[in-house]
Amino acid sequence: MINKFDKVCLNIEAEFQKQDKLLESSGEGQTPRNLKSPVLGKSALLCLAKMYFAGFLQKTGLWQRLVLSNQALGWFNEFRKFWVGCLENRPIDVFDFHYLRNVYRSGFQGVSVENEKAGKKFEAAWQESPDLFLLFQAIWHYGQKAYLTFYPFLKYIPKGAGLLEYGCGIAPVTQGLIKYCSYKKLKFTIADIRQINFLYARWKLSFSPNVNFITIDSALPDNLPANELYDVIICLTVFEHLPNPLSVAQSFYSHLRTNGILIFDYVKQAADGLDTKAGQGQRNRVLQFVEKNFKVIEGKIDYENNMGLTIAKKQQQK
Repeated sequence: MINKFDKVCLNIEAEFQKQDKLLESSGEGQTPRNLKSPVLGKSALLCLAKMYFAGFLQKTGLWQRLVLSNQALGWFNEFRKFWVGCLENRPIDVFDFHYLRNVYRSGFQGVSVENEKAGKKFEAAWQESPDLFLLFQAIWHYGQKAYLTFYPFLKYIPKGAGLLEYGCGIAPVTQGLIKYCSYKKLKFTIADIRQINFLYARWKLSFSPNVNFITIDSALPDNLPANELYDVIICLTVFEHLPNPLSVAQSFYSHLRTNGILIFDYVKQAADGLDTKAGQGQRNRVLQFVEKNFKVIEGKIDYENNMGLTIAKKQQQK
């Protein structure tokens, strides 16, 4: 009997292929998603009122109390639709969710990138059964934060901007901006390798007409469309996991408009688990490249310690 509760074994490649067919059948053409004009946004006043009210609830701790007491279950109800309806696993309630989050967390402790060479072997480490913890944890983490993690850098995202969330996971920034900032009429692209969190993000955002999907092939130095330029690129909690971080940073520069904004962070720690040796070994070169080609306008380049949220503006090469 197949266990579809606490020992779920997904064929991630097959799930993506199935999802690709569903996206193609929606009439979008040859690729799973093509950029389309964004839907008309709600008035700025209504959006800001919604965002600041959510921010008030979170800042005062009221939102977390509502979540912890199971009074606010929107985050879970949405996840359940994916877990049961899309993946066809056994029905669960919110208590099952927390049980499973800890079950998969226990198995996740042994997951590591054994072969860092870009390609299928690298991506396989992100497709193991214990990696389901990444999805449970992300849903829980961002659900508690009401998807407001974009707020510290909202002022750097202009109206009508083309935004890329690279290594997006469940795409929390894109989800938050769609939820609270539709008045900005943004065009989104989310990109990641074939892994469970990206499968969820594509499912969640498949009905958003202003979202484009890019599936990353880690064997390629540049996965972005040749002539596509973005106003803002977001790369959070990603660089340390990459097999080719310098190539990715160079790709960002090539695909940002002049004065475009790069929003990133970069931890400095031992390369274990899903962190790569290249992620740490190329760290200084990545930071040197950023220093040379961008102007840091918030945060700072730090070669010796973890780097938190850093905002950099692309400079024209001399």
